[in-house]
Amino acid sequence: MSRVTVVLLLVASLLSSSLALALPTSGAAAAEERTWVVDAVDEPTSNRWDSVDTGTSVVTIAVGDTVEWQFDRATQGHDLTSLAPTDPWESVWDEPLAEYREPGGEPVRRTFTRPGTYRYTCSLHGTVMTGTVVVVDPGGNSAPTAAPVVTPTEVGVGEAVHATADATDPDGDVVAVSWDFGAGGPAAHTDHAMHAWAAPGTYVVRLRVSDGRGGLHEDDFAITVTGEAEPGEPEPPVDDGALPAIDARVAPATGVAPLSVRFSTQVTTTGSVVPFAEAQEQDADLDGTAVLVRRRDETYTSLLVTGARPGAAHPVHVHEKPCAVERGGSHFRFDTTQGFAEPNEIWPAFTADAAGSSGLVEVTKPMRAGPLAVSVVVHDPTNPALRIGCADLAPGTADLAYSWSFGDGSTGTGADPDHTYAAPGTYTATVTVSRGSGAHAGHGSVADSVQVVVGGTATPPATQPPATVADTTPPRISRIGPRRAVRTARPTVRARVLDSASGIRRKAVVLRLDGRRVPGLSYDARRGLVRWRPARALAPGRHVVRLVVRDAAGNRAARTWRFRVRR
Repeated sequence: MSRVTVVLLLVASLLSSSLALALPTSGAAAAEERTWVVDAVDEPTSNRWDSVDTGTSVVTIAVGDTVEWQFDRATQGHDLTSLAPTDPWESVWDEPLAEYREPGGEPVRRTFTRPGTYRYTCSLHGTVMTGTVVVVDPGGNSAPTAAPVVTPTEVGVGEAVHATADATDPDGDVVAVSWDFGAGGPAAHTDHAMHAWAAPGTYVVRLRVSDGRGGLHEDDFAITVTGEAEPGEPEPPVDDGALPAIDARVAPATGVAPLSVRFSTQVTTTGSVVPFAEAQEQDADLDGTAVLVRRRDETYTSLLVTGARPGAAHPVHVHEKPCAVERGGSHFRFDTTQGFAEPNEIWPAFTADAAGSSGLVEVTKPMRAGPLAVSVVVHDPTNPALRIGCADLAPGTADLAYSWSFGDGSTGTGADPDHTYAAPGTYTATVTVSRGSGAHAGHGSVADSVQVVVGGTATPPATQPPATVADTTPPRISRIGPRRAVRTARPTVRARVLDSASGIRRKAVVLRLDGRRVPGLSYDARRGLVRWRPARALAPGRHVVRLVVRDAAGNRAARTWRFRVRR
């Protein structure tokens, strides 16, 4: 080998070594990529996504990095759902997210290969649980920065919060500022903005600063609003003006003057469960009835479903928006200043039997639900991030007005007033319910009455028998159903009958379908529940139900309603 050849080989070897030192190997490049952890966090007053690195729901990562969502700090199930872009600087996910995890469940991992701004949410708790992943190319554009100040973070209804972004861009790009105050209204697009809320609750104020070239800065601020809602607060739609079924209630119904009593207007809304949103072929026969009853210091919810997946556990929740609006929106909460959790919500979940039936599911909560409890959503048993069934609860209760006449010359308002009867006597208290605002205000009303017997304070002579008060009040019939179109040819006909004074015997309950008395009627006297299911399929079309009840004193009550069996 010549000396020239040896020299060339040495030079080539040195160049090869230099290049190997200058260029990272694939293993070195992989080592530079990192994983960012985001936790689902449940606390008594809040629910949120929390980045271990940033302490917020926003993480800024490099192309090739991975985000890992963990559920070790969760106390309830959460879904992880990707969001479609709502602003020009947001990005479409390469592969949409639709995952669900129970507390302590396996993490969800996603590696990001393209720069962009990707938003996600827990749709069950979407009013407070949204997050953002900002993916940047290290050699490209620099994201804008901000030093935001939002104050105060605790205000009363109608009091303003001041928000200042103080946004800049290291590349000198013109920045666009967006303040979202979490109340459903339009965003503000100025560096300094003000906002006042019309209703109490916990709100998330979100700042977004964009440089128009893919760079984004985002910050979240939690605001607590206290006090009473202002008049004119937006409420759910009120259907066609129909009014719900009502029942007047009182406790105690008898006593000695002066007698203080607690009245209540029981309001019943119902809905039919139908396949919905992400329903699969196996959910095509999903059918059923949901009932929600509001009364003083209590909300009763029942659900009866057929056509469900046999043997599967179906998560079910009451939601705050109609089925057609944001797939039912988030879970309904009794107290919006508290976090999402089972004690603050209504969960009529069930496990279907071998025939796909839920059986009667009943949930009672020690609080009266507000008007935002408007739908019942059934979730996919294998992935509760998906929603397969929904029932709109109707008629709506958002703008109901309650007017009471207590029978002694006094009047009152509100669903659940208190009253004191000063003198002995038998009084008939009547509540009248109508639409208090909107297009249907003043058009129609429903009323119901309840009797209060007030005795005197004097003790009758021993030789006189105690005075008796004749029972002249008929039984009350409520919670009737079905009342609309049903998909099954063997629907369960149901009602509730109550008579606190004299009681009702089984033989005094008569149910007729299309004029014929039905056999095999079920009557639970303790709970006042009447149920009957036809042994054979009913013909398609309209059917008429009539229920007649007599109490032990001979007082009679009757109720007629109709439903239709779909073809």
